[in-house]
Parts: sequence; C-alpha cells; structure tokens
Amino acid sequence: MCAFSLSTGGLLLACAGTNQSERAPLAGTERSPGVANEQNRADNAVVNELATAQCDREQACSNIGNGAKYVSREVCMEQIRGNTANDLNAYNCPGGIDRHGLNQCLSAIKGEECNHPLDTISRVDKCRTGALCIK
Repeated sequence: MCAFSLSTGGLLLACAGTNQSERAPLAGTERSPGVANEQNRADNAVVNELATAQCDREQACSNIGNGAKYVSREVCMEQIRGNTANDLNAYNCPGGIDRHGLNQCLSAIKGEECNHPLDTISRVDKCRTGALCIK
C-alpha cells in the first residue's frame, strides 16, 4: 500500500511493505544472453584474432619494444583491439563476420610491408568492414 502527500515542500511518496528484494526478478526469469550478446562474443574473438595477426606483423617489423612504435606486445594488442573493435561489432556487422573474408584479411596482414604510414587494419582493402561483414 502506498500513500503520497503533496505540500509546499514537495511530493512525499511512502510505500509500506515494499523493499528491494520484492523488485528483483524471480529466480529463473533473468534475461538470458541474446543474439547480440552471442554475436558480440564472436566479434570479440575476431578482434583478438586480427589484433594478434597485426601485432605479430609489428613484432616481425621490429615495431615492438623500447623506443619502438609499441612499447610492449600488450600495448600493441590493446591499441589494435580498441581500433578494430570500433569497426567490427554487431552494429556495423549485424549479420556477423564472414570467415572467408577474415582469412583473406589475415593473409593480407601477414604479407603487408613493414612501416606502413597508416596505423589501422582497415587500411588493407581485405580488412575493411565491407570485406569482413556478412552481407
């Protein structure tokens, strides 16, 4: 039972017998992960795969270490994951990621020349969302 009072000081609402546990979902009725959550997990796996390939390439090009482009492999992975995740997600790729397109992108990264002036994976045609997203 709830009661309210309106006075010059404002509105006062008082509900007797209502507490936080009564507003919590009943056991077994919690929301289950939806398609978007499943796709985001899959997209994160793709982002990690791409970041690993790119950081492998950066390592081969001597761009990881003190005084290099990336101070450590962890920094490389973090930066490339962040950049890539902005492009490859459930919003930009609602149908998911195409495995064939991903394999072509990974091959292109491995064959890329060292010290390319652009610092994003999407500079490679085969790694752009248009090539990676299922249409």
